[in-house]
Amino acid sequence: MSNHLEKYQWKKGQQSPHPEGRPKSLKTILKSEYSLTQTQCNDAILSMLGMTKSEIESEVNNPETPMFNRIIAKALLKSYQNGSLYAIESLLNRSLGLPKQQSEIQIEEKKIDVTLNL
Repeated sequence: MSNHLEKYQWKKGQQSPHPEGRPKSLKTILKSEYSLTQTQCNDAILSMLGMTKSEIESEVNNPETPMFNRIIAKALLKSYQNGSLYAIESLLNRSLGLPKQQSEIQIEEKKIDVTLNL
């Protein structure tokens, strides 16, 4: 390690810089706190993307609606009000995965001579 970084290196017995550990991922939070599986989350996202604006507004304002659905509905409404497709794109990428991307690669052919002396 470089000398200038030694003073920042964690030493045994020193208090941990992250006493609570690594932050939980969204997937872990949804599974542990709300008992939602990945499939249930994806189904909720896809069904909400097919709703009308008034249906989404009623989801936000209904206290009986699960919190996950209310959060998604609020994100969709905010995106709608801003005229942005960011929330929709993010939700589709999360539930369906990123679309396939193509790239072009050009390879130059080079001749390599190998000589073995035995």
